[in-house]
Amino acid sequence: MTGSFAAQFKVERFDGKGSFTLWQRRLKDILVQQGSMRALKGKNSKPEKMTKEGWEDLELECISTIRLCIADNIINNVIDEDSAPALWKKLEKLYLEKSLTMKLNL
Repeated sequence: MTGSFAAQFKVERFDGKGSFTLWQRRLKDILVQQGSMRALKGKNSKPEKMTKEGWEDLELECISTIRLCIADNIINNVIDEDSAPALWKKLEKLYLEKSLTMKLNL
C-alpha cells in the first residue's frame, strides 16, 4: 500500500454508566493513534530529543483528548487534574472499581 492513511475514530463520551474498562481501552487506542499515549506514562517517558515545550504540547493533547471523551458530570470530578497521568489515575480510582463490580454482578 502506498500513500498515507488517515482515519478518524470516535469514542462515546464516558458518562459513568457504561463499562469504564471498555471505554478506557478504546481511549488508549485513540491516544496511540494520535501519538500521545506516552504522556500517560509521565515525564520519565519523555524522549531525550524532545524539547520541554514539545513534551508539554504532547501532554496537553493527551489531556484534552481525555476530557473531550468524558461527559460533563465526569469532568467536574477531575477538573483539577493538570497532568495526564494524574487525570488517568483519578478516573481509574473513581470508575474502574465500579466497572469491575458491575462486571462481577453480571
